[in-house]
Amino acid sequence: MAISNSAQFVLLLWKNWLLQKRRKVVTAVQILIPALFALVLMLIRLIVDSKYVSSPTIWDSFEASTSLPEDLTPPTLPHLGNRKWMLVYSPNTSLEATSIAYGVAKMLNLTSVPYGMSMHSFEFLNGFLFSRSYQDIII
Repeated sequence: MAISNSAQFVLLLWKNWLLQKRRKVVTAVQILIPALFALVLMLIRLIVDSKYVSSPTIWDSFEASTSLPEDLTPPTLPHLGNRKWMLVYSPNTSLEATSIAYGVAKMLNLTSVPYGMSMHSFEFLNGFLFSRSYQDIII
């Protein structure tokens, strides 16, 4: 014999009520912790002095450029040879990030292929970005 959805819902509520009634300390903590956090947030709001800003800061608009700034010149370091700028991005875990990186490289007319790194290789990325052989050519 099948039981209706409303009867199942009532039985589920009854089961949860019994579980909450048996574990009174857990129930009290589940009720008091959110109330305590709300009280702390209200106290912080009362303590902090607010400052009314009559006119918001509005920044001037600018056009996105398809070229690097003029004062940013490619490196001419003897130990690097004739390398051009290199785009490094992270994480390389999605096709979207990779396609965005390739789009940016194409927009900036970079001849090198963008180099993607995973988030799990943070130490390697840190070493890569600050190594002597690459730090002058990375965008």
